[in-house]
Amino acid sequence: MANLRKKLEEQIIGKAMKDDSFRKQLWESPKNTFERETGISLPGSLNVTVLQEDRNNMYLILPQVHSQSGDGELTEEELALVSGGGLWGEGGQGT
Repeated sequence: MANLRKKLEEQIIGKAMKDDSFRKQLWESPKNTFERETGISLPGSLNVTVLQEDRNNMYLILPQVHSQSGDGELTEEELALVSGGGLWGEGGQGT
C-alpha cells in the first residue's frame, strides 16, 4: 500500500513540476485533480492539501500514527484498513 501511494504521489508531483496548467489545477482542486489523474476515487471524508516549499518555508510531513490498544489488537480504523478499506481507508479504491 505504501509503495503504491508513494508511486502515485511521485507521478502527480512529477507532472506538476513539468506542466504549469496541471500544477494550477492541483492548487485549485487537489482532490479532484488527483482522482482524475490516477483514476482512484478517494473517500469523501479525505481532505487533500497541496503545499509548496519555498526559500522561507520547509514542511515536515509526519506519517499517521497507528496506535494499538493495550492488548495488541487492532483498532476499528486499523481493522478497516486491513480488511480492504483501501489505500486511504474506507471507501478508497487504491488496491
